[in-house]
Amino acid sequence: MESRNIVITTLRNYEVIEDQKSLRIYLLALSLFFTSITLSCISYTINPVFPVFFILPSGFILCRLFVIQHDCGHYSLFTKRRYNKIGGTFLGFLTMIPSNLWNHIHDTHHGLVGNLNERSRNPELWTLTVNEYKKAGIAKRISYRIFRSIIMRLFITPLIWILAPRIPLFHLGIKIFVSIIIHDILFGIVLYFIITNNLFFAFTIIYLIPLYFFNFMASIFFYVQHQFEDTVWSNEDEWNLYDASIYGSSYLVVGKFLSWVSGNVGCHHVHHLNTKIPCYLLPAATNDANQYLNVEPIYMKELFHHLRCVLWDENTKKLVSIKSQTCKKEL
Repeated sequence: MESRNIVITTLRNYEVIEDQKSLRIYLLALSLFFTSITLSCISYTINPVFPVFFILPSGFILCRLFVIQHDCGHYSLFTKRRYNKIGGTFLGFLTMIPSNLWNHIHDTHHGLVGNLNERSRNPELWTLTVNEYKKAGIAKRISYRIFRSIIMRLFITPLIWILAPRIPLFHLGIKIFVSIIIHDILFGIVLYFIITNNLFFAFTIIYLIPLYFFNFMASIFFYVQHQFEDTVWSNEDEWNLYDASIYGSSYLVVGKFLSWVSGNVGCHHVHHLNTKIPCYLLPAATNDANQYLNVEPIYMKELFHHLRCVLWDENTKKLVSIKSQTCKKEL
């Protein structure tokens, strides 16, 4: 309990937002994005194949923009809430993820992470326990295998994330419903202009493919943030936000470049415990907090191992693979 209080107090010291620094980060990311898109457009006029060289840069910068949008959603980029709302809303049009929709889904996730009894409300990846999987019917088991397959996660999920935010969902509230409609109307107008001017191929290679690559990257990061072998799931009577945040969220080490691209999202255990820490202070906050924590880092080279860990074993308190000893005789 004492170390828990120390960690919480330590992290509060990093709830320091520097508006000028945040604005520079915001404007730099926007400048890099529009520069990459502009160069891609210019190169297309020279040769339609040349924009291929800008797919990765544009995709990486979209990742960076989304993380900044994410910080705006937590009101941790600027000191004033309205600036966060304006900044996040604008970026939502570039990432094609409406800010109001993302904020609702993400806030729900933060409040329910690791709670077995709230999985139906938590917009986290569908996770079954070993016992639930064994008791499931053949159709459910096949569906689960497909849904949690590596091919689904790496190649199909990014496409779903592009299309799903286009669907207006009234049960999420009128504000989110209207926001999605407005986004769709604006996207529709842009798409109509592109198609009528025979620019769809150019639009695909200059923007849609980088957008897919951004979602590909996001899909990987989102997965290993909570779906890793030594994560934590608990029943309602045992669940608490501290343990779910620190031990149910990963400490992902990815190197300087990907840390920049992802806004230090690898320090996810610290972020989950304190969402008011801006992304540029997460590494320092993590270094201080980790002195009092028993948290093992995970690395991208372990990705495929963790991708195979898809069932929560309530006996070993680990995520295990379907082919593991626990359920190797099951479908």
